[in-house]
Amino acid sequence: MTQFIIICAVMLVAAVALVAVPLVRAQAPAAKGEKAVPRATGALVAMALALPAGAIALYSASSNFPWDNPQAAAAAPPGHAGGAGSMADVTTQLEARLAANPQDRDGWQMLGRTYLVTGQPAKAVTAYERGNEAAGGQDPELLLDIAEALILTEDPAVQGRAKAIVDSALAADALNGKALWYSGVIAVRSGDNETAKANWQKLLAQNPPEEIRQILVAQLGQLGVSAAAPTGAEQPAMGGMGSAAGSTGVQQGGQAPAASGRTVRVAVSVDPSLASKLKPGVPLFVSARQPGIPGPPLAAVRLTSDDLPTTVVLSDANSMIEGRNLSSVDDVEVVARVAFGGTAVTASGDLVGTSVQKKGGSPELAIVIDKVAP
Repeated sequence: MTQFIIICAVMLVAAVALVAVPLVRAQAPAAKGEKAVPRATGALVAMALALPAGAIALYSASSNFPWDNPQAAAAAPPGHAGGAGSMADVTTQLEARLAANPQDRDGWQMLGRTYLVTGQPAKAVTAYERGNEAAGGQDPELLLDIAEALILTEDPAVQGRAKAIVDSALAADALNGKALWYSGVIAVRSGDNETAKANWQKLLAQNPPEEIRQILVAQLGQLGVSAAAPTGAEQPAMGGMGSAAGSTGVQQGGQAPAASGRTVRVAVSVDPSLASKLKPGVPLFVSARQPGIPGPPLAAVRLTSDDLPTTVVLSDANSMIEGRNLSSVDDVEVVARVAFGGTAVTASGDLVGTSVQKKGGSPELAIVIDKVAP
């Protein structure tokens, strides 16, 4: 299984690289006297986020691999271990499902994400439109999905509609993460760097997951803004970003979002025997996931070692992937990690502490960072 995950990761990197080459290459002017077509940096970043997130969401929804019992896969007959077909097979199955039930809102959304992951944004627009119609025509989530796909088509004729959808979403929720991200992408494309700076700084202030934060810091850096990670005694987790940068309930200014559904309040401290290993300003990640399941966590927050000891509140409001939240699983493993490498991937020498909350158990959880990663 580990080999499979590594292969998938390599394939995703290769896919992003293939998309990146034409997007970052400046195109020569079509005619003498015209300006050269600028590099599509915004679209590149969007696809770099959309491909991995969409692939994970799609595989989670379509795979029947027995994650809770991987040994069962090894014992299965050839051709039945994972039960997952190719992307073409998944698309065919979804299309057949929707032909039988054209009012399946979630099915249309899943098909749209499949098209988006496979580099067919125009088809994604059509699928999302059908899903929105099935939902009554004013589904906020699907409308933003439509805007995302329109933006990724890079068709000048539809960018006005995409902007109208994004602007409407921000008017309804000024802290909608996905709308803030794509508002910035649209602004950069039109040369309005001030709007991009303002919206991406709002998004960064919401303390997003590390991989998203790094992209925001890099993009703001290109616009001349030096951005640092937020700190605080008690930090909220970042809400879901969908395929690229979805909505979140985190309020600006470091205030925690209104907790909803299953909630875990985590008190994090360090074993005195490891206190001497701490260094100031080292990233501290607190994340919740289903035990034994790889992929993005159900919720996560980034602080620094300066905040220890600290308390973090995670809830369903902090879901990182649509349909995957704390309430969707029975046991939740919460990990607190002092990351000397500064990344979301555990490295040798990191300081780690874990604890498990059972569904229906106490919302109060204590983690003592008491181990050194091998």
